[in-house]
Amino acid sequence: MAHRKLTLEEREALRSQTLTKHYTANILTHWFNAFSWLLLFPTGLAILLGRAYPFIPDAWNDLMRNLFGGLAPLIHWHAVWGQIWLFVLVFNVFFGFRKFFIPFAATRMFMTKDDWRWLMIRPLQMFGLMRNVELPPQDAYNGGQKLYSYLVVVGTVAIGITGMIMTYSHIIPTSLQWLIQWSMPIHFISAGMVFSGVIIHVYMGAVMPEERQAFFSMFSGKVNGLYAFLHHRKWYERKMAEKAAWEAHYEMERQAESAESTAEVPGLSSAAPQPAEGK
Repeated sequence: MAHRKLTLEEREALRSQTLTKHYTANILTHWFNAFSWLLLFPTGLAILLGRAYPFIPDAWNDLMRNLFGGLAPLIHWHAVWGQIWLFVLVFNVFFGFRKFFIPFAATRMFMTKDDWRWLMIRPLQMFGLMRNVELPPQDAYNGGQKLYSYLVVVGTVAIGITGMIMTYSHIIPTSLQWLIQWSMPIHFISAGMVFSGVIIHVYMGAVMPEERQAFFSMFSGKVNGLYAFLHHRKWYERKMAEKAAWEAHYEMERQAESAESTAEVPGLSSAAPQPAEGK
């Protein structure tokens, strides 16, 4: 089944399956992060770029400043929400570091040979090339999603550190003022780097028809078996193996309990008394 086209019956059978790919905490964090970017990136453009970069229209800067009542309130609210955003992300990582973060990173985020090969083939297929080449099987996240996650982690750390430096620049000693000077361009470059990845991420997840389930799974947390088999084969097969192991374990326990219950019932004598023959 892994190396041939699926029949209609196989497709229908897979489509009838439902697998949980994201849990509530993942979904809430994802949409909180998305909302934060929708707020922080536009306001950040009006603050960091301002008049220094003419490719940002004055109308945009004026709109942002009018909405927030001036440049100072704009900077204040950008900094306030930025710290809330950073606190939530850091809290999530450290609160579930051993239980969720380490297992998640270990099982889903390490790049493999199949991931690198996927990265070489998939972009070409998006432009109509190598259509007949089968993509290597992927895990819960494909090579592009894994690579993007590295970009997000590095960018988020840089954004968080430089943002805190700029927010609390008034307590930084004069001898360390160079930190503030470097923080502004690093903050801007990091935000632009992550946002450029966001554009590709949104296009791949919400626009491309074959990836549409990935988008809706960020609301329901679930995907059907056909999507999982076609796009995340390794993850699908691992989930099926876990299910089979659980069912086998459950069946063994059921049989053991049944045998135990049978042993507790007193047995009947194999030689039942026979009625006496009449004379």
